Amino acid sequence: MADVFGGLLTLTGLVALSFLIGIIAPLAGVGGGVLFTPILLGFTSIHPDLIRSAGLAIACYSSIMAGTVYFRWRIAPFRLILLASAVLVPAAIIGAQLGIHVAALGRWGQGLIRASLGIVLFIVVVMLSVKRIDWPAPRCNSRLVDVFGLRYVYHEKTLNRDVEYCPTGLGLAAGLPLLFLIGFGSGFFGLGAAWALIPVYNLLMGLPLKVAAASASASLAIADTGALWGYILRERFHPELFISTTLGVIIGANLGAKLLLKARVKFIRRLILAIMIFNGIQLVNRGLFEMGIMPYRLF
Repeated sequence: MADVFGGLLTLTGLVALSFLIGIIAPLAGVGGGVLFTPILLGFTSIHPDLIRSAGLAIACYSSIMAGTVYFRWRIAPFRLILLASAVLVPAAIIGAQLGIHVAALGRWGQGLIRASLGIVLFIVVVMLSVKRIDWPAPRCNSRLVDVFGLRYVYHEKTLNRDVEYCPTGLGLAAGLPLLFLIGFGSGFFGLGAAWALIPVYNLLMGLPLKVAAASASASLAIADTGALWGYILRERFHPELFISTTLGVIIGANLGAKLLLKARVKFIRRLILAIMIFNGIQLVNRGLFEMGIMPYRLF
C-alpha cells in the first residue's frame, strides 16, 4: 500500500513539475524538453535513460503537433527538411545508442552524462542570446540549391507579399556537418534541439526566421522519433512517465501561450536563463561528484 501511495505521489509531483515547465517554456522561448530533461537529471534520482526517453517523447510530440501546422501553412520547406533529416536521424540514433551505453557504465557514466549536459546548458543560454535575422537577403546562386530544388516562395501575411528564399550554398555545405552534431546531441541527452537548429537555419543557411523556426520543429519531429525508438527498443522507455509528463506539459503550454500575451516576457526570459545557468552549474557539480573528480556536492 505504501509503495502504491509513493508511486502515485511521485507521478503527481511529475505532473505538477511538467505543468510548470509547460507554462514557462513558451514564455522563455524554448521547448519543454530543454527544461524537462536537465531539471529531472539534476534534481531527481530517476534513471537517466528514462528521463531522456521521456524528454525526447515530449520534444517529439510537440514538434509533430507544430510541424503539421507548418506544413499546412506551407512555411516548412519539405525537400530541405528531408535533406536535413537524412543527417539528423542517423545522428540522433547513434547519439541515443551511445547515451544508453554510457549510462550502463554505472555511476561514472551517469555522472558523465550529467556533467556534459550541464555544459550543453551553458551553450543553450548563449545560443538563445544570439540575435536572429528576420529577413535575410536570398542568395540562390548555388549549384547545390539547383540540384536539390531548394528555391521556395511563401506568402507572408504580416507583409502582405510573397517571400522568396533558399539556403545559401556555403551555408548548406557547412550546415550539414553541424546538423549531425545537433542530432547526435539530441539523441544522447534527450533534448529537443530547436535552440540549435534555428540559428543554423537562420544565420548560417539564410532562411527567414519564421521559416527557420518551422523547419527546426518539423526536422525534430522526424529526428527525435528515430532517437526515441532507440530507447524504446532497448526497453529504456517508461509509458507512465511519458503520459504523466506529457499531459502536464501540454496543459501548461496552452496556459503559457495565453499568458504570453500579458506577461512581462523579457523579465521571465531572463529569469529562466538564470535558472538554466544554475541548473547547468548543479549538473556539472553533481556529474563531477559522481565521476569521483569533485570530492563533494555543492547542491
